Amino acid sequence: MQYFIRRAELKDIEYLSDLFHDFIGKDSNKDKMKKQLKTINENSNYFVAVADNSNKVIGTAMGVICYDLVGECGTFMLVENVVVAPDYQGYGVGKALMNCLESFGADNQCKYVILVSESEREGSHEFYKAIGYTTDQKGFKKKLK
Repeated sequence: MQYFIRRAELKDIEYLSDLFHDFIGKDSNKDKMKKQLKTINENSNYFVAVADNSNKVIGTAMGVICYDLVGECGTFMLVENVVVAPDYQGYGVGKALMNCLESFGADNQCKYVILVSESEREGSHEFYKAIGYTTDQKGFKKKLK
């Protein structure tokens, strides 16, 4: 399977919307997505990667560089919205997206990467473990209004 990883562009909104529908089970507001992606792409601390098979976007993941105040006050990266279209899972697309984000993090001197995965996404948990992520800490999440 041929694909390449690149930064998301506004032309990708339709594909991203479809991926996110598969991910969260509801539609995204495409006008707001366009505005948000434009803002994200203007901020060097963000990287939205997409896997492009020259026909369509088949996967995506977002990395955000965060500043820390502890110890040497370095940086770390938060990963969100890792999604690969079901027909393309198992072909290394997710790993390639994560490798891209990890390179982005390394280029920004990040000391570590953190991510949250919904507890029922056991297949995702196995994927993250297979590419070197550990569950030696417990994460918490609270939805705000």
